[in-house]
Order: sequence, then C-alpha cells, then structure tokens
Amino acid sequence: MSVGARTLIVGLDGATWDLADRFMAEGWMPNLQRLVREGARAPLNSTTPPMTLPSWSSMLTGCNPGRHGIFDFVRKVPGKWQLEFTNATHRAVPTMMRVLSDRGSRVASIAVPTTWPPEDINGVVVSGFDGPVSTGIDASFCHPKSLYKEIKERFGGMKFADFQESVIDDQWHDQALDALLREIPRKQAIGEWLLSQERWDCLMLLFGESDTVSHHFWMFHDESSPRHPSEASQRLKDAIPVVYQRLDEALGHLIEAAGPEHICVVSDHGFGGAGVHALYLNRYLESMGWLRYRRSVQVNGLQTGTGLANRLRSAAATHLPADWQGKVFRAVPDGLLGGIESRSRYGDLDMEETRALSDEMNYAATIRLNLPEHDHVARTQAMNELRDVLLQWEVDGHRVVKDVYTRESLYEGGCVNDSPELIVELHCREGYSYTLLPSARVPAGTTWRLLEPAEYAGGKGLGMNGTHRQHGVLALWGQGVRPGVEVEAGMADIAPTLLKLMGEAIPAHMDGRVLDDALEMTTPTVSAAASPERRDPVSASQDEAEAIRQRLERLGYL
Repeated sequence: MSVGARTLIVGLDGATWDLADRFMAEGWMPNLQRLVREGARAPLNSTTPPMTLPSWSSMLTGCNPGRHGIFDFVRKVPGKWQLEFTNATHRAVPTMMRVLSDRGSRVASIAVPTTWPPEDINGVVVSGFDGPVSTGIDASFCHPKSLYKEIKERFGGMKFADFQESVIDDQWHDQALDALLREIPRKQAIGEWLLSQERWDCLMLLFGESDTVSHHFWMFHDESSPRHPSEASQRLKDAIPVVYQRLDEALGHLIEAAGPEHICVVSDHGFGGAGVHALYLNRYLESMGWLRYRRSVQVNGLQTGTGLANRLRSAAATHLPADWQGKVFRAVPDGLLGGIESRSRYGDLDMEETRALSDEMNYAATIRLNLPEHDHVARTQAMNELRDVLLQWEVDGHRVVKDVYTRESLYEGGCVNDSPELIVELHCREGYSYTLLPSARVPAGTTWRLLEPAEYAGGKGLGMNGTHRQHGVLALWGQGVRPGVEVEAGMADIAPTLLKLMGEAIPAHMDGRVLDDALEMTTPTVSAAASPERRDPVSASQDEAEAIRQRLERLGYL
C-alpha cells in the first residue's frame, strides 16, 4: 500500500526568519536549512494587520480578507454593537483543501486555525485552537467524528493552551515550556500515524508552539529587550531555540514519513519584542473628543462591563483547573454569559456620544465608526479627521502612529465592509512594539504609561512580551521548485502556487498570484471557471462560543 503525502504543508505559527536564520546558522534547524538550500524561500508578507485568523484564511483560500471575510476572532453583527465569534462557515470562499477534495483528491488538515467546524471533505480534519472546548479537541473538532476516538486512544488526544496564562508566577514559565515540549511530539506522532495510513494528495499539519513560546519567552531570549530580566535561568533563555529545534526535528520526521513531491513550510506572521510603553487608544480618542465613557471606572470593581467581565475571567482562569473551566462556564445561565465579550469591549461606552472607538486588541489597532452607514460624506470626513488626529499622537516625545489605512485601501472584495473602517499601524520604538491595553482599566486622561517591572512578563491583559510582526516564513521545496532563490510573497500567493505545483487549475475566486519566480515549471497557469459553493454561515452555540472565548483568553487574544 502506498503511504505518505504528495504535498506536505507544515505550518509553524508565528515563525520568523529573524530567528530561523540564526538557528540554522548555529545548527539548530538542519531540516529547514536543507529545504532552504535546495528550494525557494520568501519573507512572507502577512495580512495587514498581521493576525492569525485572517492570515491563515488567506493562505488557505488564496484570497485577501476582503474576499474571504475573516478579519478577527470575532465579527460585528451588522447593525448592532454586538459581537459573535468567527468560525469557518463565515468564510465567503472555499479553501484549497475544499477545492482539492471536490476534484477527488484525498486531503488531511490537522490543527489549522479557521477550520472549525470541520468540513465534510474527502479526507480528515482536526480543527485548530479556535474551536470550542477549553483545553483540547473533542469529537466536534474531527471529520469523521470517529477520528477523535482513535486519536484519544492512541495519543491521549490533542491539547491547546494546556495551562492558564493569567497569573505568571515564578514557576509558570518552566511549567509552560514543559507543556509546549510535550505537545510537539504528540502532534508529530499524529501526523506520522496519518501518513502511514494511505497516500494523501495533500496533508497540512500546524504547530502553534512557535507562536506561544515567542509570546511568552521573548524577553528571556532577547538580551536587548527593555523587558529582559537581570536574572533568568539558562533554560528560559534557551526556550525559543529549543522549541524551534524540536519543531525542526518534527519537520524532519514528517518529511521522512511523507516521502513528498512538494514541501511547504509556512507561518502566518513574524515575531518581535514588546517594549515597556502601554497605550490606551480609546482614552486618546476620548481626550480628542471622539468618545465618551458612561461612568467613571473602578479598575477592580464590578459595576462596569469590563470590570464584570474581567472579574469572571480572572476568577475562572486563576482558581480553576483548565479541564474544569469549560464545565463551570457551561453551567452558568446564558443570560450572564451572552454578550460578555461585547460588554467587555463596549459596555462602558456612552454610544450616543461616541463617534469612533477601538476594540483595543493588542494584536490589531483598529477603529470602528459609530456614524450612520448611509452618511458617506460624514464618514469620509470623520476618517480624514481621525487620520490627522492619530498621526499627531505623541508619547514621551515620540510619534506613536506610523500610518492609518482605510479598509478600502487594504482590501478588495465583497466582504470589505465586515472590517473595521480604519486600521492603525503603530511605530516600533527602538525596535520594540507598543503594547495596546483596554482603556476602561485606567482613569480618564491616561493615554499611556510605562509598565511596571512586575508586568514585564505580560500575563493575560497586560500585553505579552513578544508580539506579531509583518513578515513570516515561507519555504518551498520539491519537483518544479527553483533551488536557492529568494522571492517576494504574500499569504494569498501560497494556495495558487501549490495548486500549480500539483498540476491543478487555479479557481477563479483566488486573487493571489502564482510565484512563478520560485518555480522552474514552464507550463502555463490554468484557470478554473467556477469555484465550489461556500457553506451556509452558522453561529456557534452559547456554550461553544463561551468555550472559544476561554481558549482565546488563555492564549492572550482577548
């Protein structure tokens, strides 16, 4: 029986050439080094802003976010200041795996974000971390559902965020590193087992450990970081290279098991360090007359939307074992849980007196307008004025904002209006990013502050010490790939390029380009006239949404 995979895709979430090049030179990553030497590479341009879900969706669909419609972990309900969690059914176009499946290919997708709920495809799916259940997969993550029982019996399941990220004490980093190093070989073993079952046309397996370790251990590894501790164990200093090394070993084993014709190693964004300056974007908008809070804030109180949400979250994440959190939250009445994320972001705002506001997510500085949709003149004027206001923002003598983009200038397609109206690109300060924190936790007039040393580790809600950067990694290897070249590439270019390498026609919905400068192939690109239909959008149930929220919090995204 023929086994392995014709095309093997290995995702290394958050991996960056800034680290990988150094580790390859030092001998930590010989398998990736071989792929780079014998194939093509690119500093892979992420989506703007460089975010996990829209970026992986662009990789999967070959489309920009304005066409596929995934902009964040949450989406605003049209006509309401209410949020719901994004899932794969909200994607407006089919993925590369769906296209291959519909053409009769056998495909497998393991731990890839934006794949929950799993599609009924010709193959297998284990959804990524953005699905429900607080610490790992269950049968709802798997297609077919019987796959979960086999993974559970053979490998003990598959874990995500198997540790709380709220209280960072003296033992936390050692325990978190142990958890990360336990999970890498488990995913590798699941991948090897699947590769031993049959000959897949395309198999993708994603490792999130490169992202998590960079978020939490950057300050130990980077001696120039303003958060670098004066004393730290060598184990913590070496955590990032050790995880990268272990991922490279897993890559080598998967390549051996796959015997592939083509290999793609890809990340969704890069990484860098965070500085010690915290920003409060909504407080800045308030100071400039664009926003108003309904009441004064008691940072540790329960009377505000944010205070209540934070108290519930902190209590659950700090005092309950991870495996119990989903059970406890599901026992709470829906009336208390419904809209908790909406109240967290908007509950303290006087929406009658607010014209613009930010969701204040540290991974994405965006601004939404609270103006009538039909008043195009007022909205255009507001965006122009806001741009000027934001570009003038100074912190301690430094300009904070590098640029402000309208959604129309970044995206194109039928889903552009699902994005916030303005996307704010922040400057780095001496190579380190600003940390964006929720304004409702500080008094009026506080538009920025310096973090205290006790906050440098960056537990949940304090801003993690490693943050996303624009360029990730792409390495292509195999038949038809030009060896030893470096090219320019974006996330949407990967799917059409892989399809061409596989001899497949490129569906009309893909707006990414084939990376012909990375290929030796002289055959012309063939387009397919029609694309498969999308799935009907389905919102997560109340308990599924709550479980998703818990996991995203544990990973520092909410």
